[in-house]
Amino acid sequence: MIEPVGRRRNTLLAGLVLLKKLAPDITLSEMLAFLYVAENPGVRIKELAALMETTDATASRASRSLLQANEPGARAPGRGWLLMASNGREAVSRHLYLTEAGVELIQRLDALIESARLIGIRAAPAELRVRR
Repeated sequence: MIEPVGRRRNTLLAGLVLLKKLAPDITLSEMLAFLYVAENPGVRIKELAALMETTDATASRASRSLLQANEPGARAPGRGWLLMASNGREAVSRHLYLTEAGVELIQRLDALIESARLIGIRAAPAELRVRR
């Protein structure tokens, strides 16, 4: 099967706009943490930090801001998109998972991606290209 040439129109931008509409004060670190947990259920903070290419402290702050407000260790604003749980084998280690609200948000983002039509990729006009 031949893949169509191009990219999906504005899917990344539409996803960012959706996140900003739902949480106007969301940080880039929180967005990254949420999306990486969605792609890697059960990830630990140290692993999340590596995926985000940031420090353990930044990954921890970002993920704790996405927990339910009443959950131990949660930070404001407590968006309720993630939960932190042990896996049963390691009592100390905490793993991050999506909550039902997090799953619903990912489903909305997936729908945006699915609904976008393909566009061709075009190079900048010659007069705008950087000369070397």
